[in-house]
Amino acid sequence: MPGQFSDRDEAAAALGWWVLAGVDTIVGDVPFAWLAEPAPLVPDAPAAVAPRIAERAALSVDSLKALAAALLEAHPTALFADGTPGDVMVIGDRPTAADAAAGRVFADAAGALLDRMLAAIGRSRGDTYLANAVQWPGAGAAAPAEAAAAAPFFRRQIALARPKAILALGQDATAALTGSTLGIARMRGKWLEVGGVAVLPTFAPAHLLRQPAHKALAWSDLCDLKAKLA
Repeated sequence: MPGQFSDRDEAAAALGWWVLAGVDTIVGDVPFAWLAEPAPLVPDAPAAVAPRIAERAALSVDSLKALAAALLEAHPTALFADGTPGDVMVIGDRPTAADAAAGRVFADAAGALLDRMLAAIGRSRGDTYLANAVQWPGAGAAAPAEAAAAAPFFRRQIALARPKAILALGQDATAALTGSTLGIARMRGKWLEVGGVAVLPTFAPAHLLRQPAHKALAWSDLCDLKAKLA
């Protein structure tokens, strides 16, 4: 029909009108309701604010019991510790699903091996304090945000427990204590001092279950620990 615009002509005319109206930027490929009511603001997720809350809570308590209560308030699935505070503190990376089911740390097969390791040097949970660098269960290594949220509790727990020596089980626990990124194979068997406390890194029991050939090295570390406390 004479005078009727084709699709291309109509599109060009529409674009010309938008330009005259001041529209000069394309911001998307599909229509968007710019004048619709905005979505409600969502508060920060607990993980985002946990490090700040954790640090204030951890620094304000003066007993392990109060620290455990503050930890559970911030992280309800956390497992605080097991055993008895004394001259030795054993620190792992984080609780496992088996620990969560049992309601205590080191409750799985690796924990049973840890009990045997302690018994071999004349110790038990009755005179050894067991804890983790990250206190709530999870799969695999803790993410940086998790480690940051756990660190204030972890540091305060050591300060309140006041051990003479710490046995650090595995690379993640050693890194949480020392800040080192070296592998556990290079760190194990070497005494370090962290905040005035002697720290001995060794292989984690879970690693020893996978690599039983390393048990001899772990035994050497345990003998060093026993000699240190003699």
